[in-house]
Amino acid sequence: MDGIRPEAISAHIRFLADDLLEGRAPGERGFDIAAAYVASQLKGMGLEPAGDDGSWFQSMILRAGKTREARLEVGTPGGDTAPLVLERDFIARAPLGNGVADVTAPVVYVGHGIVAPEYRWDDLAGLDLTGKWAMVLLGAPLGTTPDFFPPIPSAVYGSPRSKLERLLARGVAGVLWVQTPAREKISPFTQTVAHAQRGWMALVENGSVPAREQTPQVVLSMPGTDALLAAAGRPERVATLFAAAERREHAPFDLGTRVRLRVEAALRTVHTANVLGLWRAKPGSPAAGEAVFYTAHLDHLGIGKPEAGDAIYNGASDNASGVANVLEVARAFTRLPQRPRRAVLFALVTGEEEGLLGSEWLVAHPPVRRDALVADVNCDSGLPVFRFREVFALGADQSTLQQDAERAAAALGLTLGPDPDPKQAFAVRSDQYSFLRAGIPATATKVGLGGATEQERAAAAAYQKSHYHRAADHWEADRDHGPAALLARFQFLFGLSAAQRAERPRLLPGSFFQPRPGS
Repeated sequence: MDGIRPEAISAHIRFLADDLLEGRAPGERGFDIAAAYVASQLKGMGLEPAGDDGSWFQSMILRAGKTREARLEVGTPGGDTAPLVLERDFIARAPLGNGVADVTAPVVYVGHGIVAPEYRWDDLAGLDLTGKWAMVLLGAPLGTTPDFFPPIPSAVYGSPRSKLERLLARGVAGVLWVQTPAREKISPFTQTVAHAQRGWMALVENGSVPAREQTPQVVLSMPGTDALLAAAGRPERVATLFAAAERREHAPFDLGTRVRLRVEAALRTVHTANVLGLWRAKPGSPAAGEAVFYTAHLDHLGIGKPEAGDAIYNGASDNASGVANVLEVARAFTRLPQRPRRAVLFALVTGEEEGLLGSEWLVAHPPVRRDALVADVNCDSGLPVFRFREVFALGADQSTLQQDAERAAAALGLTLGPDPDPKQAFAVRSDQYSFLRAGIPATATKVGLGGATEQERAAAAAYQKSHYHRAADHWEADRDHGPAALLARFQFLFGLSAAQRAERPRLLPGSFFQPRPGS
């Protein structure tokens, strides 16, 4: 474990976040260079390739779309139409099937668009949404007690994917997502615009994209939503709708108007891959046929809107640092005096920034038997900027992985704390969610704030603000990578405990991710 050195982690980040790699966007030359780099590192450590046909690479095809033109018009009570302004009031996503949508339909406001019987919450009860726009608040309620939207259920129910799949089952023509005051604090609409300018992607399987990617979608800014409501002659505004939903007053209503979206996108095919390396279990171990996974996403945002003259989003913290940790964790496994009871598979995945696409493909097409996937330790932590005293393992409390996290933290003199900011919905925002969604114990490992000084908290917040999804997220020569090495040591011991435990990790009874009737 002591061989996990800050200098090695810094060196990996320095290469992966170099301008040469142009931000590591899937399908681009820079990503392919990064993939070749990590494959060569794994080979040099003595791991075995676990990709397609004996290679290091698990290939997949994505379809990418980028809006060329979009027009959104609202019918007024007088019979006219009022246009909204692209990138100020809204952004639009065309279906990735053919790249074109022209939809005119009535609009029904459905609150958060959530159906959660266990919390006595049903935004869609009795509604006929066939052929209509569903107008939906982004996010979900967040409770403070286990019996009302605790953090993980709140994150899952609030994810656009889970809402969209439920709405599609109701026959909607499209979705108008509404930016809320809470969402604006976490992810400003300007970030939504910036991502839309880069485009979006979806997995392609058997020549098709998922049904949810065939549906026209609009994200409305708060001023854009207010303008739509005003044009329709409605008295409500975003602030009042959101406040009512927070009070659990979330009754749906018909806006009494029709909205037309005309959108066209340029489509292209993207070829990309996960990089997979295997460290086999101890020969003769009864658990040798099982595998603990480590994941970290290799992709980032590529080249985007210039900031201070810099258009390359290098992604040093997000997530060259996580990849660096996984590489050094893999090296630590090769130094053990004997191999673990279970195999360990190291997956540097693609397409996380596009919706966890690489990990979704990995779980659906695993390089080992499906029932051999026993756990995932995901390393998408962001670069720690102070000598932390607390870690948290998001999602571990849903399974026996909590015991492994506690052992690893204790061995390093760290405390294991709770998610310090559940409003961020980290539970569904990185690759561990692809495993949890499939009922496989998984966790995201991150640095906590317990015991941090005010100065350390301020430094972490400032770094996050200036680096997360920003062009400034590049390698820094004067950065202390000691905290990153400490986090990698925790991740190593965590996965080692899971790989060595007598019984395989399992979801706990009552876990939110246990299969449920109708799920």
